[in-house]
Formats: sequence, structure tokens, C-alpha cells
Amino acid sequence: MEDRLKTMAFEAKDKTERFMDAAKERARAAMHETAPKLTSLEKGMLKALKSRQRPVKHAQKTPVRG
Repeated sequence: MEDRLKTMAFEAKDKTERFMDAAKERARAAMHETAPKLTSLEKGMLKALKSRQRPVKHAQKTPVRG
């Protein structure tokens, strides 16, 4: 039944949304590949995924002078 729900949700999307979802899934799959061959959209998705993985660097707070 879960597969049917996924299929129904997939069919409810337009072509552009399906294309974006496919690119996002391909970018996730390429995360651990050494030299993946990706489209421009997939490269952008991969770059966004990688940038979100970096640990947050907290800058030291400087005192406010005034």
C-alpha cells in the first residue's frame, strides 16, 4: 500500500517537480562517488547538499562599542 501512495504522490506532481525530485535523488546518490557524471541541475543539488553538511562555525562575538 505504501508503494501505491508513493506512486499516487508521484503522479500528482507535474513534470518539473518530478525532474527536480529525480535530480535531488541522483545528487544524494552521488555524494559518495569519487567522480560522478552529473547534469548541471544535479551538480547544483550536490553542491547544496554538501554545503549543508559542514559544521556550523560560530564566530567569536566582538564587544559592541558605542
